[in-house]
Formats: sequence, C-alpha cells, structure tokens
Amino acid sequence: MSQKYRALYFPFRLIVFYIIGLNLWRLLFIFQNGVPDLFRPSLHGLRLDFSMACAAVLLSYLPWILFLIFGKNWLRSLNKWLTPMVWAFVCLIEFGSLLIYPEWGTTLDARAIGYLSNFNEAWSSSRDFISWKVSFFSLLILIVGLKRLEYLFEDWHPVRSYYFQSIIFLTLIGPLLFLGVRGGWQKLPIKPSDAFYGKDMKNNFAAVNKVWYMLYSLNKQTELKPIHSIEEIRDFQYIYSSEPCKSDTSLTSLKNKNIVILIAEGWSADMVKYLGGKENITPYFDSIASLSFRFTNAFSTGFRTDQGLMSILSGIPSVASLNMPNQLDKVLMYPSIVREFIGAGYKTSFVYGGDLNFSNLYNYLALSGFDTIISDRSFAYSDDITEWGVPDHIMVQKAVALANIETQPFFSAILLMSSHSPFDIPIQNNFSAGSDIPSKYKASVKYSDHALQLFFESARDKDWFTNTIFIITSDHGSTHSGYASMDDHKRFRIPLIIYTPGMKISPENEINETPCNHFDLPFTLAEMGGLNTKRFIFGRNIFCDDSKRMGYWNTDNTAASFKTDNNEIVRATEKNTQATLFTDMVKKWFNELAK
Repeated sequence: MSQKYRALYFPFRLIVFYIIGLNLWRLLFIFQNGVPDLFRPSLHGLRLDFSMACAAVLLSYLPWILFLIFGKNWLRSLNKWLTPMVWAFVCLIEFGSLLIYPEWGTTLDARAIGYLSNFNEAWSSSRDFISWKVSFFSLLILIVGLKRLEYLFEDWHPVRSYYFQSIIFLTLIGPLLFLGVRGGWQKLPIKPSDAFYGKDMKNNFAAVNKVWYMLYSLNKQTELKPIHSIEEIRDFQYIYSSEPCKSDTSLTSLKNKNIVILIAEGWSADMVKYLGGKENITPYFDSIASLSFRFTNAFSTGFRTDQGLMSILSGIPSVASLNMPNQLDKVLMYPSIVREFIGAGYKTSFVYGGDLNFSNLYNYLALSGFDTIISDRSFAYSDDITEWGVPDHIMVQKAVALANIETQPFFSAILLMSSHSPFDIPIQNNFSAGSDIPSKYKASVKYSDHALQLFFESARDKDWFTNTIFIITSDHGSTHSGYASMDDHKRFRIPLIIYTPGMKISPENEINETPCNHFDLPFTLAEMGGLNTKRFIFGRNIFCDDSKRMGYWNTDNTAASFKTDNNEIVRATEKNTQATLFTDMVKKWFNELAK
C-alpha cells in the first residue's frame, strides 16, 4: 500500500495498539486480584479505553500538524520519542495500580500520589503484594509494547505532498480525536465511573481505565461536589443531629482524669476475641477487654492511618479521594479535641515510632495543639531497626517514660505501627513461620499485642495509672487476614474498648451494640469532660443506646452505612441513600470550612 494511505490510517493503528495494550494490563489485574469476571471488565471498560487511546494519540496530533505545515524533520522525530514515553507512563500507572490495590482497595489516584513524597514508606507498605510473576509479565508488556511501537514508526512515513491527506488531518482527525476523548456526543463527558457495572468493586476496578481514573481523581481535588441538593443535605443533617440519645454508663465524668488513647495499626475485628476472633492473636488485649466497656459495632470511616487520626482527634469522617492533612489551607481550621483539653488545663502529647512527615501528619498534629510530639527522630539511631521506624515494644517504653514526667491531668495519643505492612517485627511468635500475607499480618498483630502488654506492665505501678482512662482502638480495619473483602463492612469494623483501672462495670453496661464511629470519640470525650462539643458536628455520644443509629464508612468510590439489622453499600454516585447523604454532608462542611 502506498505511503499516502499508510500515513493516513496510522493514528487508527495507534488507537488499536493502546486498546490491546490496556487489555493486556487488565488481564494481569484480573489474575493478580482474583477478579470474578474475566471478560465483562473489557466490555464495560471499552469506552474509557477508547477515550484514553484517543487522548494519547491527540498528544501526537500537534507535532503531526506542524510537520505538515513546516516540514521540519525534528517534528516527525518528536513523535517517535513522544509516543513510547506515553506508553511507558501508561505502564507505570498500571503497574503502580497493581502494586497498591491489594493493600488499599483502589488503584493509583490523587491520594496515592500525595504519599509519593515519602516514597520509601509507600514502597515498603506495598511491595509484598506483587509477586515475581506479576513483575515479570508487567515488564514483558512494557517491552513488547515498545517493540511494537518501534515497528509501527518504522512503517510510518508521513508525506507533505499529498494535500488531500493534509486537509484530512487538519479538519477531521483532530476533531474526531477530541470527540473520542470526550466519549461521544452526550451532554456530560465520559468519566471513570461509567465503566462501573456491578456491586463488586473488584470487577469495577478491573473495568476502569487506570490512567483516566488517576487523572480524574487529581481533577476532583479542586472541589468536592455533592450529588444531592443543598436542601436535601440540610434535611438529612437536621435529622442526623437530632437523633435521640439515651446514655447509660457509670463513666459520667472525665474531670481531672488522664486520657490515653492507644491506636493500633490496622487491627481488624477478627483479631480480637470479643469481636469473634478465634486464633488467640491478641491475648493481652482480650484480657483488658474483659474488664472494659466494649463496643461491638465500632467502625472506621476510612482505610488509611491519616483518615483514622483525623477521625479520632478531630472528629472528621474520611472524605473520598482526599488526603485531609495535606489540605494546607484548611488544616488550622479543623476541630481538635487536643485544643479542648489544653483549654481545660491538660498537658498533651503524641507518641509514634515512625516518620511523621508522611502525609503531612507532623504539621497536622502540631496545629492540633500537641505540646509534645514524639517521632522516629526522638529515638536513638540504634532503635530504628525496621523500615517503618522504631518497633512498638521500644516505642511504648518511651510513651510510659513521658507519662511518668508529665504533669497531671494529661492527654496522650500513642500510635503503634508494627502491624503495618511489610509486617517487619523484631520478636517472632507462633504465626511467624508462615511466609504468606495472612500469617505475616497475624504475627505482626500478635507482636503489637505483646507491646501493649509491656506498656501496661510498665505503667501499672506508676502514680498516674489509676487516675487514667485508657481508650484502645485501631486506626482502620484490614483485609490481610482474609476475613473481609474490600467493600465489606467487616473491613471497617474495628476494636474499641474503654478501660478504667479499678472500675467495676455492671453486666448490662459492659457491651454496647449501638453502631458508632471513630469520629464520635472527640464529641464523647468533650461532653463527658464538660468541654465544648459544638465544633464536633459529626460526633455523637458513643454510649448511646439507640437501635436506629447507623455507622458509616466510605472508599473513593463507595459509600456505606451499617445498622444492627441491616447495612447498605452503594456507589458514591447513587442518590437518596443514607450513605451518600452522609458523605455529602461531610463534603458540604469541607467546602464551607474556609468560608
């Protein structure tokens, strides 16, 4: 065939190349993550794949046009380098998505990009989820794609002497590519959720184009757009804020009591006995729980540590696709239970063995009002013996030492971290023999339980111990044990107990089944401490006995609510559900925060 026609249909050959390449990545995602559907993701993702392929070809459109006008050979060479770079970028996003999905339940998005400034931590938390087979086939897809592009460009010789061809490029190819990127003539442009076709998010994430999903999430950072009207959100907020509360507990006052919140990294409900755990993974926690107020339907709203801390300390539910501590223009305006206790004369501290620069957490904690902030830099270099930082059994000793010299009353938050992937622990236990992810996860949780025991044994004979209320919870749940799927309510159910040394709890009060969330804790502490509760607008007293109350959680693409007799998990774009009305209430608050 003459060069005239080869050059003419070359853009379409590139589009076919990208669609085939994207489907090879899709197959790898399907096999890596055990996606139930094999072929439907390709069918439902076709429009988005075509849109991305048109966008990739459109990047080359301007050099082609300039070459046809000016005839400079370097413009033709530019495309020979630009297109392989685009393909390498696509492969990088696809591989990154393969890397993080088993840990996060989402592919690369704005939140993940925000963590890349701490690359070592991000890499160590995800690397164990990629096998050598996946790495091999990922590299193979990249190399085969580059070789195919090399062949296509060897066969491509655009010529300027065919003026009809030039007119077609100028008047037809560009507009058609723009139309393809847009996804058609419809009123609104195509978006990633158009590829979602079912309730199983594994299928949906297999279908969605990973590059488009990432770029779309970056664009969403500029504004959080509720799907309900302002009136609908206000009506829901009025009902939500007016829920009745019958609180019946002997823990009626926190006045002059020390408050210590121990936050375990990623403990899921099946790790602890009182929530159904059967493997004796947390024997010391279980012994403390038997003497404590126990909450059987406590939920995190998110799935990352920064989300958990924001809920526990500021009473803010997680916001889909948004890294809240990184919103530098709003961090100072977030509520803070720490500042409330400081106003009541408390000394405050935060103790952690890792790097608090991760996700801008140090800035958030400092602006929250903590008098003392302990991180990995506060320890001897010899103590930093894991990739994430100082292991828990050393860190808790520092926490006890700090409490020993603290003026009472004090408020202290202590974040354990050794049960974070890659589950690197210095003391082995009976689960350490397994090399699979569930065994390594359970081993790390049992080690953290051992650190918890060291903390209490070291603190038990100190003068501040009996004057302290201990709250023990986890920052978020987990799927690592195989107990829960990505969008199951089990993934978000977390341990939550309140232990007061020497307090006898009546049998009718020791277990509370009313659903609650992390973000209820600041409100509860403020109310029982006689402090101002007005800023904690999402919080409710966790000791309430209300069968109609709901717990909430969300991912970047789903919203969910849990009630003792039923629960709903819906897409984040589905209107008129309790779950999406709740997330819209949070978005409305966030958008109005600066105003």
